[in-house]
Amino acid sequence: MHTIKSGNLMALIGDDGFVRGDIQGLYFMDTRFVGKIVPHISKELAFLGIKEKKTDSISFWFTSKSNPNSIDNDLLCILSYKIKDGVLTVKSEFLNYSPFDTEFQISFVIDYTFDDIFEIRGNRLKAKKFDTLSSSKENKAVLRATENADYFLKVKGPLRKKVRVASKAKEEINISFIPTITFKKNSVERSIFEGHPGKLPSVALPNFDGKVGQLVRRSVEDLRMLLLKTNYGAFPAAGLPWFSTIFGRDSLIFALQTMEIYPEITHTILKILAATQAKVENERVDAKIGKIVHEIRVGELSLSGKIPFGAYYGSVDATPLFLMVIGEYAKHYGTSIFEELGESINLAAEFLARAVNKRGYLTYESKSKDGLSNQGWKDSGNSIVFKNGKMAEPPIALVEVQVYLYEAYKTLISFYNGERSQMYLRNAKRLKEHFNEDFWMKDEKFLALAIDGNGEQVNSITSNPGHCLISDIIDDDRAKIIAERLMKSDMFTGWGIRTMSSLMAAYNPISYHNGTVWPHDNSIMLMGMKRRGFFDMARKLSNALLDAAEYFDWRLPELFGGNDRSDDGIIPYPIACSPQLWSVGAGFVISKILRRDQQ
Repeated sequence: MHTIKSGNLMALIGDDGFVRGDIQGLYFMDTRFVGKIVPHISKELAFLGIKEKKTDSISFWFTSKSNPNSIDNDLLCILSYKIKDGVLTVKSEFLNYSPFDTEFQISFVIDYTFDDIFEIRGNRLKAKKFDTLSSSKENKAVLRATENADYFLKVKGPLRKKVRVASKAKEEINISFIPTITFKKNSVERSIFEGHPGKLPSVALPNFDGKVGQLVRRSVEDLRMLLLKTNYGAFPAAGLPWFSTIFGRDSLIFALQTMEIYPEITHTILKILAATQAKVENERVDAKIGKIVHEIRVGELSLSGKIPFGAYYGSVDATPLFLMVIGEYAKHYGTSIFEELGESINLAAEFLARAVNKRGYLTYESKSKDGLSNQGWKDSGNSIVFKNGKMAEPPIALVEVQVYLYEAYKTLISFYNGERSQMYLRNAKRLKEHFNEDFWMKDEKFLALAIDGNGEQVNSITSNPGHCLISDIIDDDRAKIIAERLMKSDMFTGWGIRTMSSLMAAYNPISYHNGTVWPHDNSIMLMGMKRRGFFDMARKLSNALLDAAEYFDWRLPELFGGNDRSDDGIIPYPIACSPQLWSVGAGFVISKILRRDQQ
């Protein structure tokens, strides 16, 4: 299957060059408007292959006989899909190399579906009622109206036509699909997406050569592909095809990875996350006043409240990461961001003050029956697990979340003045002291994955403590021990660092979070190694990831198998997003580490 996207419009196209249903189709934000686009031609077409593929377009070669008596296939067809400015154009070109004219009938079979993306992912599809507002030889307009939104699709071009192609000549047919959504209720979604968002900005291409240049060029292409149009500017979607929307954690990690290269995108991320910050308490969506959003969805199931993901707040780390990114942005681009986002900073600070436990740790325990049970970046149900395979009990304090909290306090120290600034200085010192007492596993000489609700160290050896390298919540002596431990053979595969040691009971090299390699996770460790001066380890890890990127045609996927490099190749993870935002960001981090080797 092939994915093309530009702005808020995406198409999933089959390997045979047609859109045939299942998960294929034309998606606008979280709604699949069309599930099938198949041209029926009164000639037998033979598929030849892909002519050209870009992030926003793809074209396929087909061939046929112009006449029944032709010895060779002498009719060439090019079927192209291109997305531009909110329109999908499907072009059929016919080139007749016969000495005779040819004539045939073409008709397009189109299935108007209006499916919510969660219906497709959960394989719970139902036929939808819609109205045909107009229909002619050249135009068709259909509308699905609900109490929450109007889903309107205009189709322009001949859906049925007799085609005559003269000898040595070419004919083409263009069909355009133009979807729009009009929200009927005042909501976060409406404020972000409705209206007339401007054009997407150009994305600068940093100058690198060789393999690093290949990775950076692909990363830039994928970033362009992921950008969403919003009323605040271009916001990078979390991943394709299922997460083409706003995610708090993912975008904030990307900001940390790329802020020096793309400050405008970081600024947009901060503005949108401030605008969507929780203003009321709502247990069903894990919302508490001041929390930063985890995920925003604009499909019918979310708009109607049947699922809690319209604006869902079930991530423990997005709020401290928000403050951490603001602090880093202020260091690079000045403290005017403090004034611009002052209200949101205050709300986030007040939330953290209410949320930390007696030891000063930020914990999570979902209150939503439909929400996520684990609310760190490893959010699968089996990811927070002891060395012996036992699951941790909430409320859970994750090791990396305390790092983000510590860095958030450093932002608040700079944001506030006087006694309040001093209070956050004391909070940071106390957190660092307690953290090093409670999380350090003396026997393992490593940090625990978490402290669970019973006060026990969740003692699995995992990649999460590697995030501590980016912060002075641990001192250099422990940072060196952690970095060296991460590079041992039970963690380092030769392609990257696993999420979990191969010595653990729960280890599985193709488990989502318990043994695979996540490029973004590795990139945070890389940033920490660079910050600490562990350049040899940083180069070794960067080169391993660069080799993995080459294996995947320079597009690092969301995750890949944690098998050893001595095995044959890399095990691909079957449903990994590709492209995926923070894996794109990892490409830029790798390039910064290896820049020294090119100079």
